[in-house]
Amino acid sequence: MRFGALVCAFALVSCGGGKPRPAPSPSAASVVEPSAIPIRIRDVHVPSKYIYLTEQKKNRRVYTVRADSNVSVRLSQGSGHSDFVRPHVTFYQHKGMLVAESPHARVEERDRSVLMDGGVHARNSEGMTLQSDTLRYDDGAETLHGDGNVVIVTTQGAELRGRHFDYDLRTTEMRVTGEGA
Repeated sequence: MRFGALVCAFALVSCGGGKPRPAPSPSAASVVEPSAIPIRIRDVHVPSKYIYLTEQKKNRRVYTVRADSNVSVRLSQGSGHSDFVRPHVTFYQHKGMLVAESPHARVEERDRSVLMDGGVHARNSEGMTLQSDTLRYDDGAETLHGDGNVVIVTTQGAELRGRHFDYDLRTTEMRVTGEGA
């Protein structure tokens, strides 16, 4: 085995006349950065079988996405995104959960964020409802941020309107800001 490897190495060196060729000096125009070749994966649900994605931290579920279809683009280890059609996303809170639906969602692999768009409708386990144009989940802070035409109806029936809202899933604190719709 070693003898074969030595013969191959000798043959490779001797092909160049025994003298190693000098490496060309790189110029700014000739330096090419390696790029990832995207891998595209498409999943479509069949009757009664949806597409699922679950995010966990330390054996605790953070969110689960259930959708009609999914297209994932993988660029390299730890980078890429998945687009979901008609997602039903369950965000798990300290006490209870919040379930959101929209026409489209994108999950970014690098930071595990979720961006739902096209009009979001959500309800938490206490009965509070939420509507907004978009809903973004920040995995690092475990917060939800909504933008555009925000309407929140509390369990007591109070209606809050604004352009933005922030919701902390750990503490269940919520803030609505901006002029109402």
